[in-house]
Amino acid sequence: MPNYPQLAIGMSAIRMLVVEGSKLYSPTGKKKDSVLSTPAMVMEMELASVDAVFKQVGATVGFHVDIKHIAPTPAGEIIKTTSTLVEINCDKLKFQVETKFGKQLVGVGFHRRSIVKL
Repeated sequence: MPNYPQLAIGMSAIRMLVVEGSKLYSPTGKKKDSVLSTPAMVMEMELASVDAVFKQVGATVGFHVDIKHIAPTPAGEIIKTTSTLVEINCDKLKFQVETKFGKQLVGVGFHRRSIVKL
């Protein structure tokens, strides 16, 4: 059973992203209606989770997402994604994640990753 004393509940990371290019989806097919895509938001949540613990444990792989995308973010705006470590179970990690556009909550949920030795 691996032990990771360098990990602590509450470790976190923040990522900022301009909503543009491949990060966009248009529900109408019209460029003027483009908003942040759900896959792009989830990727930012995963990357923030990686950032939160990489210096302490190295490589991790995601194995579960439980995310709600609850509000649109228009093209050209900036999102802020935060990931906070909330549970450690041997080599399994659980993060609380959220994405905001200004004060508007855009997405929220949990993401799980496993520590791997490469």
